[in-house]
Parts: sequence; structure tokens; C-alpha cells
Amino acid sequence: MKTYTSIKMVEGNIQGFILSIVGVAVVLAVGLIVLAQLQANSIPTGSVTTLASNATGAIITQLGTVPNWIGIIITVALAFIVLGYFYNRM
Repeated sequence: MKTYTSIKMVEGNIQGFILSIVGVAVVLAVGLIVLAQLQANSIPTGSVTTLASNATGAIITQLGTVPNWIGIIITVALAFIVLGYFYNRM
């Protein structure tokens, strides 16, 4: 019976983890789409809009590096969940 409870606990941990990763991915995707539209719609008529366009481009570039880390975060979190399952099993 303890094994069944442990499996349900791991299943709950994985479900919560997957939902949080999906939430982060959705927020990141929507943010990048909005920033890309903001940068595309800024009409370069003066130095202020050029600065705004350049700043928006810099933010897009910095946010573009986040997906590189998501794979590492997923791997580490799943390793902790599996190790926690075996630790609780004893």
C-alpha cells in the first residue's frame, strides 16, 4: 500500500511541475509576441522611438535566452522527483 501512495505522490508532483512549466512557457510566448508587435509598430520618426525600438529589441534578445534553460530545468526537476520517489520508498 505504501508503494501505491508513493506513486500517487510522484504523479502529483509531476503534474504540478508540468503545469508550472506550461504556465511559464505560455507567459513567455505571449510576452515575446507582444514585445515583437510593440517593436514592429514603433515608427522610427525620432530619436525617442528609435530608443524605444532598440530597448524593446534588447528585451526580446534577453528573453530569447530563457528557453535554452527550460530543458535543463526540466531535467533537474524530474531527476529530483524520481530520486524523491526512491527516497520515500525506503
